[in-house]
Amino acid sequence: MADQDTTPETERFRPGGVLHATLSGLIELALASVCLGAALELGERSAQAETSLIVAAVLWTVLAIWSLTTAARRALTDEAVLDADGVTLADLRGRHRLTWDELSAVELSGGRTRLVTRDGRRRRVRGVRGAAQGRRFRARVLARAEAAAASTTDAASTANGAAPDTLGPDRLGGGTGPQPADR
Repeated sequence: MADQDTTPETERFRPGGVLHATLSGLIELALASVCLGAALELGERSAQAETSLIVAAVLWTVLAIWSLTTAARRALTDEAVLDADGVTLADLRGRHRLTWDELSAVELSGGRTRLVTRDGRRRRVRGVRGAAQGRRFRARVLARAEAAAASTTDAASTANGAAPDTLGPDRLGGGTGPQPADR
């Protein structure tokens, strides 16, 4: 059986929790309207109760706006795309492209995933949410990076005229001919 690349050309990682954040926002809006209605009804009897309920309605409204904004951000902008050339991270600031040569590690800590570049900078991967999705993302990044490194090594060794499992004489430190690469 011939080697077949079963990896899709492009893999997209998008965060979950869009439905949860949307429902939270709608429930918080409903609570804000209940508080506001109660404030209007109780306002005739007690000014203190009216003030407390209006403050509660404002608080629930702010929380609802935050939840709905989070849901919209997750649904529309947060994404990590893996392809043959590297990783593209999309967030509110725009798209950031990292090639396989620029990456040195994938960090997973506290349910957050970060890509570490060779110069030590860390980029948060907002398209990946949670530990399980982070582990899957790390496995896919490592598999694609290894495949990219293997294909560039094979291309370089064939360009030198050497077989893929040997190093050419120009790449050895003073050797006289091709030797096995595992030496």
